[in-house]
Amino acid sequence: MHEETSETTTTIFDDVAIVTVSGELDFAHCIKLAPELNAALRSSARAIVIDLEAVSLVDSSGIALLLNAFRHLDHTGRQLAIACPMGSPRRAFELTALDRQLPMHETRQEALAAVGAN
Repeated sequence: MHEETSETTTTIFDDVAIVTVSGELDFAHCIKLAPELNAALRSSARAIVIDLEAVSLVDSSGIALLLNAFRHLDHTGRQLAIACPMGSPRRAFELTALDRQLPMHETRQEALAAVGAN
């Protein structure tokens, strides 16, 4: 059985925290991702972009983590944009109809533009 490496990095661009995720966004990865995402949520960044372009799978844990981040930012008056191209990972959001609630974009550039990053 092949085990895919999952990684997360955070960078700041134009006062926007960009959380880049790769691999599988499953329960095991969410445990590692949560502290980094929470740090971005606690930061002074005016918006957060979560880049899922290199993610091969999103399970219910990943969906819950992103939905909670969206709710937190919405409650504090900040923006979230998620870069998630069409394909297998995006399908998880479509099946739950969350693609209509969460701010989903095809590319990282579209997500950055949606939060006003230049």
